[in-house]
Amino acid sequence: MEAITKSHLTHADTILLRNLTQDIAAKAHPEGVNGNDNSDRAALEALTRISDEDSDEFQASPFCGWDEKDLSTWFCAIIVRPYVIWAEGIVRRRTDVVFLTHISLYCATLIPSAIYLYYRFSWLHAACHWLLEIYYAGPFTILLHNHIHNNGLLARKYAWFDQLFPYLLGPLLGHTPNSYYYHHVRHHHVEENGPEDLSSTIRYQRDELFDFMVYLGRFLAFVWIELPLYFFRRRKYGLAFKSFMFEVSSMAVIFCMIQYDLRPTLFVFLIPLIQMRIFMMIGNWGQHAFVDEAEPKSNFRSSITLIDSQVSFPCTNLVIVLRFDVE
Repeated sequence: MEAITKSHLTHADTILLRNLTQDIAAKAHPEGVNGNDNSDRAALEALTRISDEDSDEFQASPFCGWDEKDLSTWFCAIIVRPYVIWAEGIVRRRTDVVFLTHISLYCATLIPSAIYLYYRFSWLHAACHWLLEIYYAGPFTILLHNHIHNNGLLARKYAWFDQLFPYLLGPLLGHTPNSYYYHHVRHHHVEENGPEDLSSTIRYQRDELFDFMVYLGRFLAFVWIELPLYFFRRRKYGLAFKSFMFEVSSMAVIFCMIQYDLRPTLFVFLIPLIQMRIFMMIGNWGQHAFVDEAEPKSNFRSSITLIDSQVSFPCTNLVIVLRFDVE
């Protein structure tokens, strides 16, 4: 267990894992239960302090996988701390410093790489660009998820860039403009994987590959028209029009870029679009694999959470693996 708690985990992860270890020990030795109650309280207080932005123990780490405790003292003093102090003046909340790091990284690497592919294409560069897109896909989607739920990430004086960067980076990573917002916030969170949710899993046998392929194929082929029709049926005509126009205009732009130069367009726009939609449907299928058909909208029966898994590690600072054995 000690090796696990030191393996690329944040300070919060370590506190929780050690507390869980003590819970297991308490069950094995019931005489230690009272002491374990104190341990639970201490762990909760510690987690509260390090997540409180006004606490002296709070750390606005600019990285997903490492806290300041994982880095050398000189590196923190010379680079990390000055950067964090500067970044805290850019973002709305101290917790969002990591998002600024990622936005800067994507702008500094993905955009120049995409431009150069159109200027001078090579298959080696294209392959490296594609690998970069795959690596960035998960973290960027988590970033975009926070952006659309919080109506931005940056301080008010940087609102222009806060609204601009999803349009710059999104298409390079497979998100057509505003489609994630319309589908995820205005549709999926309204229906919550219920029968009217276009990406609901309850109509499928969730342990069958064929059913998943049908589920994925339907989304890839028809979401562009099904989502506007969903809004139209609910008399949300503005959303129906905007979701349709953004999707169709995005496809038109990609088609024009293919006519201009097929090879870079494949790697810059088309492949990221297809792979992102595949990734999102795999994620939704897995998260809602055990949704209860009797109560599909129940907050306690509609989804599962995998913590500190290989899927979530590059994206967030989550903590434990929850394993389920299904008969």
